[in-house]
Amino acid sequence: MTEFFVPKHIVPRITPDAAEFFAGTVREELRIQQCDTCGLHHHYPRMLCPHCGAETLHWVTASGRGVVHSYTVIRQNGVPPFNEQLPMIVALVDLEEPGARMLANLARIEPEAVEVDLEVTAVFRPASDEYSFVDFRPAVSA
Repeated sequence: MTEFFVPKHIVPRITPDAAEFFAGTVREELRIQQCDTCGLHHHYPRMLCPHCGAETLHWVTASGRGVVHSYTVIRQNGVPPFNEQLPMIVALVDLEEPGARMLANLARIEPEAVEVDLEVTAVFRPASDEYSFVDFRPAVSA
């Protein structure tokens, strides 16, 4: 088993609905749900489609690409380990897959360089053998 240090207060509770999402993070796959009825995607995992209420959901692997919909820069936090990561940028990211949006850390960028509609891509930060954290970083232009 690989050794990781993750404070107990930020360890996610892996519910049956979310197990596939977290298993995907260990494989560095961004797993989200798609509704067979309306065709839209969503994150976080749940039993019903938040767009149409249907139960006809299946898992897909998202591209990991998206754009910043909104963000905030956290400059003060006294709680470890967050106090060691300041300033921290938390972004609401519209994924490339229609309907899906995620809240995550925005890494590898200075706060002054963040803007709405910034193209980003998912990166995975290992935390245990059961899950990794999903962050986003600015997309590399080809």
